[in-house]
Amino acid sequence: AANQASSRSHAVLQITVERRDNGLNSQAVAVSNVTLGKLSLIDLAGSERASVTQNRGIRLVEGANINRSLLALGNCINALREG
Repeated sequence: AANQASSRSHAVLQITVERRDNGLNSQAVAVSNVTLGKLSLIDLAGSERASVTQNRGIRLVEGANINRSLLALGNCINALREG
């Protein structure tokens, strides 16, 4: 069987950082330049082969759902990359 203590869920942590540079332009008008950055940390439940884990019942359905969601996530990442 698979690791008995493993989590069956995904987790996402997103950190957004904002940097503001305040100053004056050449006409002495106050301006603010904003730079944003986002860091995403993603922990995915692992893809599992049902034949290796020997899961049955609810655990088998959970594993199938995790595999399906990982496939959907991969498709989304590929679509974003291509386009």
